[in-house]
Amino acid sequence: MSTLISPAALTAPDTHLFISPHYDDIALSCGGTAALVAEAGKDAVVGLLFGDHPDPAEPLTDFAKSLHDQWRMDAEEVIAGRRAEEAASCRILGLRDVFLPFRDALYRGANYLNDDQLFGALRGSDHDLPERIVAAIAAEGFRPVGARAYAPLASGFHVDHQLAFQAGVLLASYGWEVWFYEDLPYSLLENRVGDRISRAGEHLESAAAVDVSSVWTKKIDAIMAYPSQLKVIFESYVGAGSSREAIDQVMSEYSKEAGGGRHAERFWQLAS
Repeated sequence: MSTLISPAALTAPDTHLFISPHYDDIALSCGGTAALVAEAGKDAVVGLLFGDHPDPAEPLTDFAKSLHDQWRMDAEEVIAGRRAEEAASCRILGLRDVFLPFRDALYRGANYLNDDQLFGALRGSDHDLPERIVAAIAAEGFRPVGARAYAPLASGFHVDHQLAFQAGVLLASYGWEVWFYEDLPYSLLENRVGDRISRAGEHLESAAAVDVSSVWTKKIDAIMAYPSQLKVIFESYVGAGSSREAIDQVMSEYSKEAGGGRHAERFWQLAS
């Protein structure tokens, strides 16, 4: 277990860019850390990667349609609905959103047609996306001086998370301080973090464990702001319940194990 760091060490940079593959990833994975940064008066930004609208000229795949059915939103409602959830969550955590111009894997043609592909190797034209993500971040005016970026470890192996991880590696090569957060709730499954670290293709070491006990209720509030996702994430994937009590319990157990009895969120960095 890493030693829990102080708020001063956490909030030293002026700008904190939380790179989020999807609309709910920051609240789930490092919402406590983001809330602490915002409470300290820093510029706390969610860089939403894969949230752009589907191409209206391209038919949806059967796989995308099936997920829309689970979310109880049709193709016209899904982006507006998820952005409304994101806005509610960001208000709770004190963050602001920047939407980058990339589509979810579900809407990138026929690259990913089932869960095995969605949680497998990158396909098709996706291999150049990390460079395009980094260029889009720079185009929004973000610079490495006085800033820290937070990118997913990709412990669930979702292709969008893998791409965001690779973008984080690129940012580090361009002089950014980058902390990689463990993707929750994927990491709730046994040995997902260890498996990912061994297969990431990069040498990673512990960067920090952040005590988020003071903002834990705010983190759970932010997670509950995504009602369209809770059954899929916590019932279908994790095998827990989707009520607030069930989500709080399973998330608390994991975070307290990471923090030695205190609620903690853990981060890694590239070894120097």
